Amino acid sequence: MKPRTPGRHRAGEPIARVSPRRWDPAQRTAAEQLDQGEPGWCIFYGIGIRRFVAIAVWGVLSPLRVEASTVEDLREQMREAELGAMASIGRDWAWVA
Repeated sequence: MKPRTPGRHRAGEPIARVSPRRWDPAQRTAAEQLDQGEPGWCIFYGIGIRRFVAIAVWGVLSPLRVEASTVEDLREQMREAELGAMASIGRDWAWVA
């Protein structure tokens, strides 16, 4: 089978070349920077949902995921989730990162 020519294909029209795009570069950069500063979390920007997402990579009893529309809101939800995890194990403190 012949490989498909890259570009936009429409019936009855010639193939239009399309250059690749990088969607939401500022948000992706912000997520990468926050991810570097939060070793207990895997943080990324979902271009499909257009939201910041954080998944806990430290030992939690059940999967822990938070998401928000801004980095500030995400950071706040991460702190709340950490406090909730500490309360669920019945301690005043816990190592999470």
